[in-house]
Amino acid sequence: MTTSTHVQTFRYGGWVFNIDSALTIVKQPHHTPLPTSVAAWADAYHLNQLGPDYQGASWCPVFGPDQSHFNVEHAMQTDLARPVIIATMEFDGAEAVLLIDGVHRIYRAMVENRPTLPAYLLSVTETKQIRER
Repeated sequence: MTTSTHVQTFRYGGWVFNIDSALTIVKQPHHTPLPTSVAAWADAYHLNQLGPDYQGASWCPVFGPDQSHFNVEHAMQTDLARPVIIATMEFDGAEAVLLIDGVHRIYRAMVENRPTLPAYLLSVTETKQIRER
């Protein structure tokens, strides 16, 4: 008998981030969740364009993660107390952030008019550790 283990990942274009590894990192004592803006992430990921009846029609914005598998029912059942995870990457000497875990939670918080959600922020070094490609 074989058992398979599912590794949770987040795909953004050609990049793949290992969420299971990120969850291990944020369990370290130096990681404390901080508030992050729901509206900013909803705008950045075009979640504000999804109507409440959206159930996964194939579309993918030019900027933002693939929404083709977005499920409103799942989003509305998510635990908003569970912090989202934000990766930090470096481009041309400047840092840029990317929400890699919690898109469904951001959607629910947006629908419920919550201004912030708790978030873990990974450093550039930590993000490199969890990026598979």
